[in-house]
Amino acid sequence: MRIPVDVIAAFNTIGKIKPSYIRLEENHELCTCRIERICYTKEDRTAGTRRMEFVCMVERKECLQQIRLFYYLESNKWMIEEEEVCC
Repeated sequence: MRIPVDVIAAFNTIGKIKPSYIRLEENHELCTCRIERICYTKEDRTAGTRRMEFVCMVERKECLQQIRLFYYLESNKWMIEEEEVCC
């Protein structure tokens, strides 16, 4: 299951997306995690919905954790895999 997250990202002149930070709520607190590295990115279409998948390393309490972050192109929404909540 995927849950929505806030993301700060940069978009270049040709439309390439680079997420920098994610923020979500856990235990009734907002938590911000910095994306240290993007391991890979791919674009696909699932059930007719275009999305970008980013496998990233995020900094969490002085250690790195891998997450899968999804950007849905038509709705401009960001989601993260529920079991990979980073904060």
